[in-house]
Amino acid sequence: MTAFLKAHGTGAAPLPDHWLAAGSSLVVPGRSGFPRRPRMEPGDRLVLYASGWKCIFGIAEVVSEPAVDDAAPARWPWSVAVELLVVVPVLSNAPPVEAIGVAPRSMSQQSHIRLEPRHFELALEALAGVGR
Repeated sequence: MTAFLKAHGTGAAPLPDHWLAAGSSLVVPGRSGFPRRPRMEPGDRLVLYASGWKCIFGIAEVVSEPAVDDAAPARWPWSVAVELLVVVPVLSNAPPVEAIGVAPRSMSQQSHIRLEPRHFELALEALAGVGR
């Protein structure tokens, strides 16, 4: 299993605070988009990062090989099917990305970055801490 930090939203168009209630392609149809073919495979994990908010808001499992999504916006033609494993439904309650030892500038101009195993473990701890 490889873990990635995967951006959603942009600084100019961030996700809404109540992103889950507002509806999301992460839920229906359960996909995450990319500008080019990502190097990931089923079983990999995505730590979900809210651009603009600079926080992590969930973990998803990749459940399909990358494929071109004809229904996707031209900027994000590739996608993988995902299953949400853990989510924080309100972004203002989500932990900052720094909680996993990653600086927000690491995601500047990136759709995703590979994480080291320790970063993934810290993400699990930080997200579990939201419910305490």
